[in-house]
Amino acid sequence: MTADLCYDAGMKNTIDKIVDVMPSATPTEDDIRKWDALPRDEQLRRLRAALTHPDCATATPDTMSDILAEARSCNDSDRG
Repeated sequence: MTADLCYDAGMKNTIDKIVDVMPSATPTEDDIRKWDALPRDEQLRRLRAALTHPDCATATPDTMSDILAEARSCNDSDRG
């Protein structure tokens, strides 16, 4: 999804560095720091991109609690 990101140095609200962070149910402290460094418009663009992804249109019987528990489980296993 980061392939959609393009920054033009001439843009008014240019980000000095490309910040590699997307919305997450279980962000790390580093993810939170990177997210907070993004301008509001970029945060909204990334949220919209995540929510319009085809996976977001797939119906599931899972509750939000189920999804959050699975995300936390995946995040915990990623951390070791």
